[in-house]
Amino acid sequence: MLRVGPVFGRRACAALALSSAGLHAAMLGHASNVVAGVLLAAMIVACVYCARDLWMRGTLRAWCVVGLMNMAMIAVHLPAPVHHHGVHTAASQQPTLMMLATAIAAVEVTVAIAVLYYRTRGNAQLVSGRPTR
Repeated sequence: MLRVGPVFGRRACAALALSSAGLHAAMLGHASNVVAGVLLAAMIVACVYCARDLWMRGTLRAWCVVGLMNMAMIAVHLPAPVHHHGVHTAASQQPTLMMLATAIAAVEVTVAIAVLYYRTRGNAQLVSGRPTR
């Protein structure tokens, strides 16, 4: 079986975070008002910040932030697919970008949960005082 190194894995996830920033940047040019533009710019900065943290260190904090940010993105966009932060793009481009962003977010959440579980599984013994199996 092929073993993917932790550095390669976290850097691949950093690339996913940068692709999320790219998707937000694609929407930025079509912002219908200043508030939507500022919100999209803030999301771009947050994605780049997480990508940098994953690329450089891959700390538990970085993985937790990645997981939480992407869960929030899915929670905001999945129930209301017509909600676009006041952004108007071509009719066919908008759903495609939203589906792609949601798929990337789902992958990032899944990987973040797996990494956090793997790296903290031994801490259960510290919390409960009982040995884990």
